[in-house]
Amino acid sequence: MNSRLSTNIGIFFLKIMARFPFWFIYLLSGFFYLIVYYLVGYRRKVVRQNLKNAFPEKPTFEIKSIEKKYYHHFCDLTLETIKMRGMKPADFEERMKVTNAGLVNGYFEKGKSVMVLTMHYNNWEWGVYLSVHLKHKSLAVYKPLQNDVFDRFMNQTRTKFGTELIKNDQIYRRVLKSEKHNEPIFIWLAGDQTPPVFHKSWYRFLNQDALFYPGPAIISKRFNHPVFFQKIEKTSRGKYETTFELLFENPERFTENEIIKTYIQRMEEVIREQPEFYLWSHKRWKHKRPQDLPIQN
Repeated sequence: MNSRLSTNIGIFFLKIMARFPFWFIYLLSGFFYLIVYYLVGYRRKVVRQNLKNAFPEKPTFEIKSIEKKYYHHFCDLTLETIKMRGMKPADFEERMKVTNAGLVNGYFEKGKSVMVLTMHYNNWEWGVYLSVHLKHKSLAVYKPLQNDVFDRFMNQTRTKFGTELIKNDQIYRRVLKSEKHNEPIFIWLAGDQTPPVFHKSWYRFLNQDALFYPGPAIISKRFNHPVFFQKIEKTSRGKYETTFELLFENPERFTENEIIKTYIQRMEEVIREQPEFYLWSHKRWKHKRPQDLPIQN
């Protein structure tokens, strides 16, 4: 069976699953957890090592406790992402509360675009519904999947509420277009993903050397877009609350390093509060810093 056919068959079943009620989705998630954690052991070595490196002060029993909580959440997140395609606006209104969209919308009234930095924490996928609460044109920066068929499937889901997806290597060009047409935009991206190794912006993130995309800082400084941090909290199973925090109103007054380091510091604070909700199975620290490249101060 070729990969395109198998992907289409998989998508067919995902569309069916998206119609299941939430109670059944979470019943499946519990069963999924037993398979993923105990039977398959999906990336358990990666998760365990990431947690040990991030929290060297924590004893083994606590690391294992966080690990199990993470896998429970990871299974919920996976099923919630599948369910997203079948969710109606009323479902999102109930399950993804936005506490202070007015803070961001105030800049639209001033004709200003904004840069919003989120991270792979709690359910960032449901953030596509933010566009309903915002006056800006919403642009979500993303990294295309290698499987183009599945990539199109996911993008159809992510754009159904009006969010425009922009590939990470095309965002600067899209911002220039918006500036030219005086179009206030909401640039939404998860700046904690791993960039290609040719980048040279190394920082300390959770006790480890980590590469970061310089783009968010470069763009926000170049156009003086206010920089926000988006915090997503899990209030109960399948329910989240998102809050915007202004980090820099006039980023042109700060260095790129100050912008990125402030973002990293805020991420770390949130992750340390409830570490089980971060994406530990991602190989975030797979690149090793060359000795001739310093840590940014």
